[in-house]
Amino acid sequence: MDGSSGVRVFQGPESQRLDAFVDAAFAFAVSLLIIGGTEPLRSFTDLATALARIPAFIFGFALIALFWTAHRTWSTLTPVRTGWTTLLSLAVVFAVLVFVFPLRLLAETATHYVSGGVLPGGRLMSGLADLRWTYVIYGVAFAVLSGLNAGLFAHAARALRSGDAATHRKGVQWARTWTISAATGLISALIAATPLLKVAPWLPGVAYNLIPVGVVAVTWRNRRG
Repeated sequence: MDGSSGVRVFQGPESQRLDAFVDAAFAFAVSLLIIGGTEPLRSFTDLATALARIPAFIFGFALIALFWTAHRTWSTLTPVRTGWTTLLSLAVVFAVLVFVFPLRLLAETATHYVSGGVLPGGRLMSGLADLRWTYVIYGVAFAVLSGLNAGLFAHAARALRSGDAATHRKGVQWARTWTISAATGLISALIAATPLLKVAPWLPGVAYNLIPVGVVAVTWRNRRG
């Protein structure tokens, strides 16, 4: 307990237990992306089909690793844990375990489309309505995860305000980056919910390119300011 503010603060073993739990949850999320699916392999055809899912697995693994790296980066910025950051971390665990399902569905569908139908995933969606709802659910889940990361980094920036200026600045920059990511996820979901999806079914996915564009724009503006 921080006597000056009345905020309960966790350090040492308590904070390490929280980080270990979050790490384990991300590892479990990755296990849900296994290339073989849930059915055991009974023939060479099954093996070939499982191996054909590797590109989708790589895509999904990279995104899960991205969110895990964000939490690890936040952890190195501020080793102190409060009740609020514990709640946000547990919310990250819940969100990533929900996020992994639309991620896998969308990853396999996307790799099937990009490969011209060579890779599996063509039968996962029965029509435009399935694609729309997958994009919407994925976009909202992506926005929630990004928003939670933004909250963690914003909290770290406030806690480090009176400390090292460089570390405080990193917290602010990461909070802005994840805020942009959260906004992009919502934009993608909104696009998917409109008639634009019928005209350009690829547009909600391409919308995520706004993240690097937004980060570069904000960085440039900050340097000029």
